[in-house]
Amino acid sequence: MSEQDSVKFSAAEINLVLHATEDEDTVLKAIEGVLLVPSKRFSSSPSEGHFKNKIVLQKAILSSHEAGPLAKRVISLLNRADREHLSRLVYEYSDEKGNLYIRLDKQRMCQGKVSLSESDAIRIRFKPVKAYKPSGAIQGYAGLFDLI
Repeated sequence: MSEQDSVKFSAAEINLVLHATEDEDTVLKAIEGVLLVPSKRFSSSPSEGHFKNKIVLQKAILSSHEAGPLAKRVISLLNRADREHLSRLVYEYSDEKGNLYIRLDKQRMCQGKVSLSESDAIRIRFKPVKAYKPSGAIQGYAGLFDLI
């Protein structure tokens, strides 16, 4: 897949939940160190968990020129098994609008590693450029996993 044919994103949104037992600075610095998203880009919102425990919701919105490099970085840092898993099941990681959803293990991120996770994850939503048909964007995602 050539650079010209590669999938383009209009934005990326990163969301995570920090529990009272987690150090906000440590987690955000880990994200900054691994994904190269500055911690100052995150806005925080205090909230309450299911069992009335205190949590902090963190959110960062990245522009179109930041989203593509982030997607490539995330994919390149995943191990081969995770990349193959995403490529094989790309339809399960996307929606009818063509958004691509990737969940990364927050604890492993704090260790400087990147891997997929379903629980207590850093959630990243990549929004495709509107010019793409949703199904076309999803097909293009398979090529994204082959770039690395």
